[in-house]
Amino acid sequence: VRRCPGHVELKAAGCAPERYDHVFFACHSDQALRILRDAMPLEREVLGAIEYQKNEAVLHTDAALMPRARRAWAAWNYHILEPGQDRAALTYNMNILQGLDAPVPFLVTLNNSDAIDPAQIIHRQQFSHPVFTAGALAAQEKQRNINGLGVHGAGRSWFCGAYWRYGFHEDGVVSAMQALEHFHERIGHEQRDIRRAS
Repeated sequence: VRRCPGHVELKAAGCAPERYDHVFFACHSDQALRILRDAMPLEREVLGAIEYQKNEAVLHTDAALMPRARRAWAAWNYHILEPGQDRAALTYNMNILQGLDAPVPFLVTLNNSDAIDPAQIIHRQQFSHPVFTAGALAAQEKQRNINGLGVHGAGRSWFCGAYWRYGFHEDGVVSAMQALEHFHERIGHEQRDIRRAS
């Protein structure tokens, strides 16, 4: 993505460049920085302040990862592992979270795959999740500052993703609605200025 006076140019591998009035980045902040050829200093500062860590998620049916007492089963079940482990380990009970009425528990475990019976593994997936450091929390306060950066949105770029809040899918939707709100505000100013000038 390259910003030009009056438009944004997008070029996909093997394709001719295409011109658009504006672009919305609905991806991780580090991905947006890699895609954006001419990131402005404030964009680099804000988007670059959000770090990511890789997490392995495993969908399985191994109830051994749940508390021994079934009445203690929760939607989120944290595991205390080795001292000094740098990642949270937990098991989500999808039957509770998704309201599944199933004969077996469908579970998703993060960062504790060695404890799962391999015969009960359904799927493995790698994810990259935002890490909410003090710098990331400070960056979250600046979404409005970088959306449409420049005079009346001259940057023509708008950023949304779950990293603007708590990292959940729903947070991505909320941040997209906020980016649209910022877009409408800036475009409204631009249209008023055009009317005043004519």
